[in-house]
Amino acid sequence: MLKIIGTKEGRVFTCGKDGNLYEMIYQSEDRWFQKRCRKVNHTSSGLIAFIPSFLKFAQDDPLVDIALDSSRNILYTLSETKSSIQVYDLGEKGDIMTLVYNHSTILSEIEKSVPKLKKTRIVKIAAISRGESSKYNLVAITNSGVRIYFSANKNTFGFSPRPDTLNIVNIRFPPDPNVLAQQQTQSVTQYGGIDTVPSELFQYDNVHEVFYSRGVLLLANNPKEGRDDLIAIHLDSKKKRSLNVAGIAEKATLMEINGMIWVLDEQESQSSLCSIYRNGISPEGLQNELITQHFIPPRIILVFTNTGMQIFEKKRPIDQLYGLLQRSGGKDSHELKQFSDDFSDLQTCVMALMLASLNYSKDPNMQSWAARLFFHKAGRPEIPSNYQSPNIYFNPPSLNPSEITYSTGYSAIIQLLARYLRPLWNAPLMNQQSPDNLQFNKDQLEEVEGFLSSLKAFLDDNPQLQGQQENRSRDFVAQKRRMDYSYDEALKIEQQALKRIYKLLQRSLEATSFLSILSGPFFSDLVKSMTSPGRDLLNRMRFQDFVGQQDGIRIAKELVNALTYFQDQNVEAGKMSAMLRDKSPTFFTDSDRNRFKAEELLKSAKYVQGDTLDKMDLLEKSLELFVKAADDVPIKPACDEFKSLGFYSGSVKLALAHANAADPNQEGLSWILKGKQDSDLNGKQSFGRRIEYYQIILDTLNEFKNKSGSAEKLKEEELTQHRTEILNAATNSNDEAFHYVLYDWFVENSLATQLLQLNPSRYLENYLERNGESFASELLCRHYIKSENFAAASKILSQMATKSDPSLKLSNRIESLSRALSCATNGTSIDDDVIQGLEEQMEVAQIQMQIYNQLELLGKNRDDVREARNQLDSKLFNVTDLFNKFAKKFKLNECQLAILKCSGYNDSILIQKLWSQIIEEECNETLSFSPLSKKVELLGREFSPSDVFPSWFLVEELEKLNARSPQNAGEGGISWVFETMRRVGIPFGTLFEIYSSSLDSNCDKKTKHHLLVVMNNLIEQWVEFIRGISGRESFQSEVRQFESKRVDLFLQKKILEMQNHSEFSNLLARYISLKNDIFAK
Repeated sequence: MLKIIGTKEGRVFTCGKDGNLYEMIYQSEDRWFQKRCRKVNHTSSGLIAFIPSFLKFAQDDPLVDIALDSSRNILYTLSETKSSIQVYDLGEKGDIMTLVYNHSTILSEIEKSVPKLKKTRIVKIAAISRGESSKYNLVAITNSGVRIYFSANKNTFGFSPRPDTLNIVNIRFPPDPNVLAQQQTQSVTQYGGIDTVPSELFQYDNVHEVFYSRGVLLLANNPKEGRDDLIAIHLDSKKKRSLNVAGIAEKATLMEINGMIWVLDEQESQSSLCSIYRNGISPEGLQNELITQHFIPPRIILVFTNTGMQIFEKKRPIDQLYGLLQRSGGKDSHELKQFSDDFSDLQTCVMALMLASLNYSKDPNMQSWAARLFFHKAGRPEIPSNYQSPNIYFNPPSLNPSEITYSTGYSAIIQLLARYLRPLWNAPLMNQQSPDNLQFNKDQLEEVEGFLSSLKAFLDDNPQLQGQQENRSRDFVAQKRRMDYSYDEALKIEQQALKRIYKLLQRSLEATSFLSILSGPFFSDLVKSMTSPGRDLLNRMRFQDFVGQQDGIRIAKELVNALTYFQDQNVEAGKMSAMLRDKSPTFFTDSDRNRFKAEELLKSAKYVQGDTLDKMDLLEKSLELFVKAADDVPIKPACDEFKSLGFYSGSVKLALAHANAADPNQEGLSWILKGKQDSDLNGKQSFGRRIEYYQIILDTLNEFKNKSGSAEKLKEEELTQHRTEILNAATNSNDEAFHYVLYDWFVENSLATQLLQLNPSRYLENYLERNGESFASELLCRHYIKSENFAAASKILSQMATKSDPSLKLSNRIESLSRALSCATNGTSIDDDVIQGLEEQMEVAQIQMQIYNQLELLGKNRDDVREARNQLDSKLFNVTDLFNKFAKKFKLNECQLAILKCSGYNDSILIQKLWSQIIEEECNETLSFSPLSKKVELLGREFSPSDVFPSWFLVEELEKLNARSPQNAGEGGISWVFETMRRVGIPFGTLFEIYSSSLDSNCDKKTKHHLLVVMNNLIEQWVEFIRGISGRESFQSEVRQFESKRVDLFLQKKILEMQNHSEFSNLLARYISLKNDIFAK
């Protein structure tokens, strides 16, 4: 076996000296007729081994080389004698083996195409991956250094999925060692035909060792006995860089080797193979050193000789610039100018920026030299050549950003930042094959972080590159141009753009650091702790969305929240938080830092035994930090912890702080105050954010009410203590919206009466005023009385009495009026007019109640009565409506009299009519005058003295009845009329006048006799009354009314009249006796 090669699928192929291709098949255990490891011949039958050698008619052609194209799964073999190449198709998945083509006439075809070609043989074949070229599949190198490029597809310009042939498509000759200074190789290109061959084609004599990989060809030639030359040929990185391009340029280098070269190989950089920058870049892009030199280090070539090993390094463009700067001491030189011409000012600027920002060497001067070169090449923004400079004194200058050409330095910063961010920018954050894990590992993210950090450090050291100020140190600033003012405007535009670029760099660096810190096995636990919408958003998010959109901040916030509550379970969480504070202030804000510290203090408080001052101090400090961290994050776990530690007031204050942070503009409160209108979507949503936090407090109150949850194991005294603590913390807050929510909770739980037991608050007053329920008015009134605001209480009670509410009874209205009047009289700042108004309103209401009660006596089953009573319950009526709609309609005489008295309306005819009806009704019900006497006395006490109690009219009418039916007098005897009037409060003097007048009128003898008897009794009682009260100041008016002369004249007059009438003889003796009795004393 001359050579062995393996595939990524684990297949092993070997080249046999017998010219056969073998594969080593291995399995975990033996099977029938199969060993665990066996050799399979893919080129000839296994029976060949049993044929004697003398029967073989052909010599063996050993297989000396084998090449594998892993990108296409194609295997090539090379025979030694005929230089034939076989093509094997391993299939799309690399699990089959098919001989596709055997090209055995390669040398003869080349000789026909190039007659001057020396007699040659192929010594090396190398597969060309799809990434290196889409047209070329294989390169064969001869012992003269000629390269033959093949295509494994019949259609050279097509892209067949699998190999089907092997065609020569290009022949390239090696450089002449004598003219390597020209660094240009000659080539012959063949596309289905033979082009004209140059007259002079250089070929080596003895190339015995070859190495080819990714565009780099190493030839070991033996020009002299005892030493070799090493010829290195590679693509010219400053010109055409792809094998796909016709006429590509190459550079070659000749190196003399002390000894004979045995083996050529390359030392692969494991770090570059694992670099994140390989992701997403096209395979052809990997061949472009300009865009890969920041992550692919210089290629290391190992040369093994008979004298030892030598190591060579292939210089990248940035390494070449490094060497030029080192040789020139950072000064301008012809070589630097030539380098800039070869690679362009922009690429030179980019590489200088890399050298200035990255620590490529320990040379302390290199970064300053590179920075100087960067600023030298940075240039300035340009304006169009045809741009007309405005008159700055009359026309305000204006330039559109699209009209200027940005400086080379600006473009270099953008290009380098784009290279650094390229593998991340369009990539999804999450690994779609491994849920809950990041797309990139920690090492990859730290790689990007390192590059971004170095670039930011350079910009930080040069504030003018952040758009903060113009770089006056540039030599071009000193040069004045015709459009200096317009240039200043262009420079301002570029500076604004630089500010945005710097902000993007800063944000990208923080995002990369954030993801890097959180990456690892612990990250999946954080993702699982996120909300379902958050996880869905994270799975859809790309890196650019995470950096540039508000959703990125939202995702970071959820991850930080998850990390916060993992502190108790994972010590790494605390370490992560410390790193996040330093590296990702945008994604790990001051609020997040405060929350982490608060969690630490809360954790410490849990380990303090008992209710000590130290424990309370830790809880208070924790609460303070939680409040500072108030934002849109879940806080229920922290509130639950506070409750479990008996810090119920802390739970309330934390919830209220977060509620205010969720609605800083008080839109939720406005929504409440405006009547909770559905059309106000912003207000409704703002209140919805608040209620999430309010619910934490309400849930706690429910626990205490139901003795469940955190309150389940508390004793009764502890329940009372903590409930008071909760309510005090709640009612002492300035969160007006929460006050209303809290009051609603009391009402909904039938605890409205307990509202007055809360700490006095103006919000309670507002709440009760806005609530239209009857209980609210009652509570508001009691609240005013409790706070000694009697005027407001009187007003509320008056409103309660007069409001239209079918559920209210008339008795409730009168009670409210009575309380209103009581509050008004107790108040010190209430106008007399208000009190008087309430008194009048009360008087009318009492009449309404009188009518209400009188209607009940008429019969509850009467429809008209029932309807009238319902109307009287529904509201308070004025006296006019009461009179016309009720009292008069239902002939309620007494009520009519009350209305007339209340209104002050004096209609004597109507009044006398009403009294006549009252007297008639009473007389019809019984023969005795006692009920009538009581009725008159009752009404008299109510109406006297007033016009509705006409004492003259009543005495005359009653005495007429009394005279006609003296037997019905009852207990009062014949004198019951004036005795009734006396009980009403009519003075003796008034009665004396009434009776005197009646006696002077024309009346029949019987009536006159009756009146004389009554008058005798009246005077006797009057005299006795005066004698009994003589000297008492309170009754002096009665004494003054007793005019003895007048009484004497009356008695004399009546005595004289009776002397002429025998029928008055008995009565005459009584009058004479009365007169003598009065005036004798």
